Amino acid sequence: MSWIARNIGWILVVCGVATSSMLAMAIAPRFTVGYVFGEQASGAISEVMARTWGAMIFASGLALIYAAFDPSVRVPVLVLAIIGKGTFSTSVLMSGLRRERAFTMALADLVMIALFVWYLAAAR
Repeated sequence: MSWIARNIGWILVVCGVATSSMLAMAIAPRFTVGYVFGEQASGAISEVMARTWGAMIFASGLALIYAAFDPSVRVPVLVLAIIGKGTFSTSVLMSGLRRERAFTMALADLVMIALFVWYLAAAR
């Protein structure tokens, strides 16, 4: 059994907890957008979008934690996480947000993607 297969449980819990921290976006969208992106979200539309985005990311984090304990859902959860994290990372890296916390988050997501792809390749 490979290192990644032996350790995927705790890796998914750690990644899931980190991802779930975006619940803050659903609870306090103005503060979190400013904190993460360095810009203020203004208006009802941006607030609704930020809250929705935060709730969806939170749900993705919960799914990663669940997948740590239920191998039968691991593959679809990891594919979904790779798509979401890949889209976010690509968007941030193409945007020029190099000095904002979003850049660090994008790099962390790329590390998670690498771990998830490694696991999926090893599990075949």
